[in-house]
Amino acid sequence: MKIRNGAAVALLAAAIAAIVATAGVAAFSVRTPAVSPEAPLLGPEPRLEDVPPDRGGTTVRGDVRSRTPAATPAREPAVAGIASNYAGTSGWMGEATVALPGDLGGRYTGEVTGFVTVCADRCARLPVVDWCQCYWGSADERVADLSHAAWALVSDRPLEAGLIDVRLTLQR
Repeated sequence: MKIRNGAAVALLAAAIAAIVATAGVAAFSVRTPAVSPEAPLLGPEPRLEDVPPDRGGTTVRGDVRSRTPAATPAREPAVAGIASNYAGTSGWMGEATVALPGDLGGRYTGEVTGFVTVCADRCARLPVVDWCQCYWGSADERVADLSHAAWALVSDRPLEAGLIDVRLTLQR
C-alpha cells in the first residue's frame, strides 16, 4: 500500500508541475513583442545610382502610329418593326424591361445599359437590360424582346399573341 500511495503522490506532484509550467509558458507567450527602434519604417533612402541622369534638353516624340477607331455609324433614332416577349432577364424578373438586338444597342452587363421608348397601343420609356438575337438580319427579324411586364405597359393584346408591331425611339 505504501508504494501505491507514494506513486499517487508523485503523480499528483508531476501533474501540478506540468500545470504550473504550462501556465508559465502561456503567460510568457502572451506578452507583446518589443518594437525594435532600428527597424526602418519607410524603406531605404534612395541611392544616387538609382536616380536617372539628367541628359539635358526636352524629349520630342513623333506622331503616334496607332490607328484611330472608325466612327460608329449614327443609329436611326426611331425604328419600327415587330417585338416579341420573354419572361425576363435574370435579376430583373417581374420588371418592365427590354432586350434589344446588339445592332440596336442591346447588351447584357447586369445593369441598365440605356433606355428606349417603345410604342404599340401606348408608349412607355423602358430600361434596356439585355440583348437578344431576335432573328436579326432574317425575314423573321424582331426589333425588341419585351419582358411580360413591359408588354403589359405598351399593349392591350394578350401575351399569347406572341408578336406585336412596335415603334422604338432609341435614346443615346
